[in-house]
Amino acid sequence: MKITQIVFVGHHKERLIDSFVKSDDKLVDKIIFVVGEQASSGEEKSRAIAEEIKRELSSFISSDIAYVDKKDVKRGALQIISLIKSEEKRGNSVVLNISGSLRTFAVSAYIAGSITKSRIITSIPLYDDNENEIGVEEVIEVPALPVCFLRDEQMQIILSIDEGVDSLDELIMRLNPSLEKYSNDFYKERSRVSHHLKVLEESGFIFKSKKGRNISVNLSDLGWMMSRIEDCSV
Repeated sequence: MKITQIVFVGHHKERLIDSFVKSDDKLVDKIIFVVGEQASSGEEKSRAIAEEIKRELSSFISSDIAYVDKKDVKRGALQIISLIKSEEKRGNSVVLNISGSLRTFAVSAYIAGSITKSRIITSIPLYDDNENEIGVEEVIEVPALPVCFLRDEQMQIILSIDEGVDSLDELIMRLNPSLEKYSNDFYKERSRVSHHLKVLEESGFIFKSKKGRNISVNLSDLGWMMSRIEDCSV
């Protein structure tokens, strides 16, 4: 399987280039350079480095530049997850390279990598006798944490809500299409689902809003992240 490497760009051009060489990912066919969405202090240099490396690599590898929120870690993680999912739809696996990243990018990348089960790599800098950084000593893989802290039935509800439901009845029928509406079994299921929705709302995974006589249910940002977790079993 071909690999897309998502590279978080800071101010260390040589470290980034050295990390490509020493990562030993022979199947990399695309690089996405991530820079800050906000034009804050130091960002101009990061963007210039990304453009410079992109030009230098243009003759032998495809590359893009993506802009990600570097101040809001949660929003940044959501944006990185979207990048990962987009590349996976192309048939590529994804490696997150945080060798030269800003601290907030590293946190967002770690969250996104743990949720999507993507590989995360970073580098150990190499220094000369005068303690000047002169490259990369070694590229190492950072183990991602297994992320799954919902019960099976709660995860099923999260996945069924998806882009949102306009009523509790709609959610129940998504969960159990064979149920006869307003039967005894239907009301039992309604009670069960209502209990789990209360827990999910209190935990920040969903939010409800009243629409006429109905209550619509949607995923929060945290719920959306959870819906992207693969192979989640409890």
